[in-house]
Amino acid sequence: MTLGEAEKLYTTTLSQLYGLNEAKSLAWLAISFVCKINRPDYLSSRNEELSFNNETALLSILEELKSGKPLQYVLGETTFYDLTFKVNPSVLIPRPETEELVDWILKDTFVKQPNLKILDIGTGSGCIAIALKKNLPLADVLALDVSAEALETATVNSILNKTEIKFIQDDILNPRQHIISNTIYSVIVSNPPYVMLAEKKNMHRNVLNFEPHTALFVPDNDALLFYKAIVNFAAKHLQHRGLLFLEINEDLGEETLELITEMGFKNVELRKDLRGKDRMIRAEWK
Repeated sequence: MTLGEAEKLYTTTLSQLYGLNEAKSLAWLAISFVCKINRPDYLSSRNEELSFNNETALLSILEELKSGKPLQYVLGETTFYDLTFKVNPSVLIPRPETEELVDWILKDTFVKQPNLKILDIGTGSGCIAIALKKNLPLADVLALDVSAEALETATVNSILNKTEIKFIQDDILNPRQHIISNTIYSVIVSNPPYVMLAEKKNMHRNVLNFEPHTALFVPDNDALLFYKAIVNFAAKHLQHRGLLFLEINEDLGEETLELITEMGFKNVELRKDLRGKDRMIRAEWK
């Protein structure tokens, strides 16, 4: 099988499940990962025969993709903010909109000050905490998650990316660890569960069947469950003029803004992602 034939096989097999453009993207990502080849070299060598090992690996990956399993889980890794992260079904796959949130934080003049103390709530793979620490090496970064399995993955990613982060197992809905509650933070950031159960019917099966539901879903009758807890916690544990950054449900922007404003935060800003969806909020503690 040649490289070009492998691409055609992927595209033909996966287009009904993902659509043509997504199938082509998956084909390229799988080929580049297995063959360790860049795009220009690939375009000039599409007629070259694959080695036995590479052909076997690509066929194996294709079988898993046919089940709807996300490519990132199949490969066991993904890229976030130019860093490599190990991922598995215990953690959400980092999204581009979360990269936008990290970028917003890093471009804020407030984070240029010394002695920053940052808390990432619901860290999952550790992508937010690690990306912040990598770009703010002098900051003291703590990250918590309720899932022991997620924290294992985050710890692996912290080592992989050569960052020192304090990971803590705790539940923001009922925090018990004294290290969390007895600290004043400069920045609190969170991408908590925010997908309502009613939204399941609109989700692709590769998310619904494989990614951890505890990190995704909230009850329809209490969609801001985690935001209430996080905003309340931030009001008690942010320093004067400290910042709160949140990724949010695109359909609940105004409700989330109202919640934060009523708690006493000021200079509250709602920002859209690159797709034009209400996606993230920045707020300053008084």
